[in-house]
Amino acid sequence: MSESYLAPGATVRDRWTIVRELGRGGHSVVYLAHDRAVDTDVAVKLLVPPPAAAKVACERMRREVQVVRGLSHENIVAVYDFVEDGPWSFIIMEYVPGPDLHVRVTEDGPVPADQAVRLGRDIAAALSAAHRRGILHRDVKPQNVLVDPDGRFRLTDFGSARLDGQIGITTTGTLAGTPHYTAPEVLAGARGDARADVYALGLTLRFALTGTLPGGADPSAAATDGVPQWLDRAILRASAASADDRFPTAAALDHALRENDGRPADPTPRCLLCDGPDPFAIGLCPACGGGGGGEETLVFLRPGRQSLVELEHRLLTALPAVGARAQVALRGEQPLFRARGRGAALLVEELGRRALAAQAVPRSRILAALPAGFYLMLAAVLIAGTSAGLAAAPSLRWITPVFAGLLLVSALRSATTPVIAGRSSASDLPEPVERELLATLAALPPGTARSLLADIGRLGQALHARLQRAGEAQGAPEVLGDLLRASCVAAADVAQLDESLSRFEQQRLRLAGLPAGWLDALARCECARHALVQRLLEAMTVLGQLQGQTADLEVERSTLAESVAELRTEAETRAVAAKEIEVLLSTARL
Repeated sequence: MSESYLAPGATVRDRWTIVRELGRGGHSVVYLAHDRAVDTDVAVKLLVPPPAAAKVACERMRREVQVVRGLSHENIVAVYDFVEDGPWSFIIMEYVPGPDLHVRVTEDGPVPADQAVRLGRDIAAALSAAHRRGILHRDVKPQNVLVDPDGRFRLTDFGSARLDGQIGITTTGTLAGTPHYTAPEVLAGARGDARADVYALGLTLRFALTGTLPGGADPSAAATDGVPQWLDRAILRASAASADDRFPTAAALDHALRENDGRPADPTPRCLLCDGPDPFAIGLCPACGGGGGGEETLVFLRPGRQSLVELEHRLLTALPAVGARAQVALRGEQPLFRARGRGAALLVEELGRRALAAQAVPRSRILAALPAGFYLMLAAVLIAGTSAGLAAAPSLRWITPVFAGLLLVSALRSATTPVIAGRSSASDLPEPVERELLATLAALPPGTARSLLADIGRLGQALHARLQRAGEAQGAPEVLGDLLRASCVAAADVAQLDESLSRFEQQRLRLAGLPAGWLDALARCECARHALVQRLLEAMTVLGQLQGQTADLEVERSTLAESVAELRTEAETRAVAAKEIEVLLSTARL
């Protein structure tokens, strides 16, 4: 793209006069132009895609500008319009005379820590405003951060940012964004959310402070020399390889930068069987039988069928924490897992698929599960002890049955304590709330919806315990229960939208020929999905922030109630989007 498309003095639509070229991207050229209608300078972005993709790219730009032009924020470069002039298509944008961050750092060197904090807060505020509208930037990087003459940092190129879910639809399968700054889960093909933009902002901050690009498998691993420790920790958390370990929202990152708080995220407990989220640290996730109602059932391995090495390999989890107890489990003398209801059958089935023979024993029948060798040993102790006692000290013969009884109690305790488990019950949440939460988690497929709901459940359980200790005044625990129920509905909706959107992506080539109206509807569905994910992330942020506060039950009740209202409102929007996407799927016969 070496040729000059528009020379100085050229006019677009008899309104915008080209002054000079400002820069070039992969398939675009940006010009400074003068808007004669309002007598002001603007930036004009010319789209120059490959000829084969020109029609789709033009339609993509038109749809994105329609959404992005509604964004109004002091840290976002405004997008005014999308126009066509003959064979050309243009985006008309606000002109910011300052350089971009990449040029600023390259020419003047790394920015000081206080300026980096302002950079982070400015761009986090811009992202937060966009995310609440269901818009992801998808290409946060130094080149897309402009330095305004008044010192503000401004985020630009929203007009070309891919809205969430459009990979494979608007770009024919190509990756949107710059690989150096793209979150690992997006590079792996997952559908990103706000945390992908947080990741890119974290690496942008690191570039601003060091002047170097991230490198290596985990660019967030190393500390930054000469940077305050709290700021370095905040950047490390923002750019964590796992989305679960990052700040859940851009607003949460902004809060951390304002409060000089770089604390790492609490690790999310994982299911020891499937590695899925385990919100109440039971040992097993709800899908694998953790928590829930029904009779407590213990899952034993059948003795003599496998080795410890096989056990470690087939469970796909390290077992150093259980040590010698794993050998006891292999002999069938101690249960491996505890489950309730249908969870026990699911566990036995899953273990069977991993070539680990197992059996489920209800707690009420645990005596029958003890190996015959144990009863032989117990009988031998009674006989030998009684005989020895009668011969040596008849007055102490009563000690032998007592000792045997203690041995039996100890054996029963061991036989009902799983090698891999946490608590015997899920939480102290109200029973209806706990039941709905566990049922929803068990039904959700692996992915964003289940991960977010698990984190909300974990944080909600901790907050509920604190509210109970502080007293139930002002109804805060009840509103917390409402938030958890609303989160269950929202998570189920996200999973449904993800499934429908995935069906579209599997047919990306056919979708390229759909009428523009259908693609507009699809874009609305994608925005609705992301906005709903954003509300779940915000609910998680609220719950996390309330953990460490001094109890003010009225304020907490009000904060929780606001989150409930937003989740319910977003769910209504989702319902409309779901109907629209189902019509699209039916019409397109996908």
